[in-house]
Amino acid sequence: MADAQWKKVANESDLKEGVPVAAKAGKDKILLVRLDGQIHAVGNQCPHYGAKLSDGAVVGHSVTCPWHGARFDVTTGRLEAAPALDHLAKYPVKIENGAVYVGEPKKTKFPKIEGTDERAFVIVGGGAAGNAAAETLRREGFAGRILLLTAEADRPYDRPNLTKEYLTGEAKPEWMPLRSEKFYGLRQIELRTHARVTAVSPSERTVTLDGGEAVAFDALLLATGAAPRALDIPGMGLEGCFLLRSMADGRALTAAAAEASKAVVLGASFIGLEVAASLRQLGIEVHVVAPEAVPMARVFGERVGTRIQSLHEEQGVVFHLGQTAKEILGDGKVEAAAFSDGSRVDADLVVTGIGVVPVVDYLEGTGLVEDGAVPVDGRLRTKAEGIFAAGDIAVVPNARTGEPERIEHWVVAERQGQHAARAMLGSDAAYAEVPFFWTKQYDASIKYVGHARSYDRIAYRGDVDGGKFLAGYFQGGSLKAAASLGMGKEIIVLAEVLKAGTALSPEQLEHEATALAELLPRG
Repeated sequence: MADAQWKKVANESDLKEGVPVAAKAGKDKILLVRLDGQIHAVGNQCPHYGAKLSDGAVVGHSVTCPWHGARFDVTTGRLEAAPALDHLAKYPVKIENGAVYVGEPKKTKFPKIEGTDERAFVIVGGGAAGNAAAETLRREGFAGRILLLTAEADRPYDRPNLTKEYLTGEAKPEWMPLRSEKFYGLRQIELRTHARVTAVSPSERTVTLDGGEAVAFDALLLATGAAPRALDIPGMGLEGCFLLRSMADGRALTAAAAEASKAVVLGASFIGLEVAASLRQLGIEVHVVAPEAVPMARVFGERVGTRIQSLHEEQGVVFHLGQTAKEILGDGKVEAAAFSDGSRVDADLVVTGIGVVPVVDYLEGTGLVEDGAVPVDGRLRTKAEGIFAAGDIAVVPNARTGEPERIEHWVVAERQGQHAARAMLGSDAAYAEVPFFWTKQYDASIKYVGHARSYDRIAYRGDVDGGKFLAGYFQGGSLKAAASLGMGKEIIVLAEVLKAGTALSPEQLEHEATALAELLPRG
């Protein structure tokens, strides 16, 4: 390599063991990390939304994005965990006279499809899990047929943005697809839209489409996600009433919001509150009605829930808590919403966000469904040979406790899709990722790791009212989950603490002098 290709980016003395450092080489943004005495250089922008990885945390040989938890190997640049879909560029490094130089980057590309494989892998569902699985199969070198079936009209897209930047207009429609049409063609991933699966035969190893076509499979991944729960009250069929799950729903709601001045959001769920925030950013008057006394208290506790409520009230949202909607009023189109206390609010837009239901109707008669979802083992295998499930429909054993969990979030679905793909190829590894989700409301991004079905104590670090805090959810003195606002590195560390099963007491979390990173295992 010619000397002109090497660029100085730092002094060797500036790099401390395990501490990420941002640098530049011309226009390239670079992340430098010293590990075991050796200096590594990779791209510093997360391929997901462009966050600076140098603002994240390095644990072992991995760096985790501070925004949405994507994880990369800093020694190779390889992607380890979603929501990012691409690897980082890797830069060669040399040290001369105490200075650190990097050369031209090497990008890890999709491997070429080599050899032949007569097997056909079918994926039902083009959401987070399905798309991630299809991509991972090719990354892992699978050379057989991949058929990705989605009932929607659109190729896989960034579903979490429907309630956020897409609704406000900041994210343009052309930005929403995860990949181009060309991407699927080059990887020989047969993506079929408008392809609704109506039945699965485990014994015949076929799926049946709504047109009657039967498709044979050698391995099958069920990844149909969930559908919005509808509210059965009078008036929900009026023009101006919306559920939000699909890209088609997003287009319709966005068009209606452009003409609306007053909106009612039914439900203080993540989707409901994100929609409320986006509608307020559009200048629409927003009322939120929900039966609970404090929004999100079941997940976050009353103290954090109250902070979330205040965040919205500061932006002008009006809450009607301890109430439910009884009727949507109007002559052909929405004019008002009537509540259980007898009051009513004028509105020309109603959005329901009261949770979702796994889409498993097409599995009737297969024996794969229990209590409305699909139980799997640690490899994400169902009861039927060669059939796997991932995402919102899958009930997965927690790798640390063995307890069955069904998690409804994009990142979890993507990671399970990646894991399922490897299991379809023969991997024996058990799924062991710590659940992660985030919600963005206005400029506040709240992150949550772990899963606390119940908790008997919440320990806080920081200032909840001031909007910069950690909250740890404990059951019997054991940390089950944690939430954060404005403390991105700390929540990454707590995710690793949960993954390692390291003991952490409520008192240690509350005591500011406790260095959380010191709790992580070495090596």
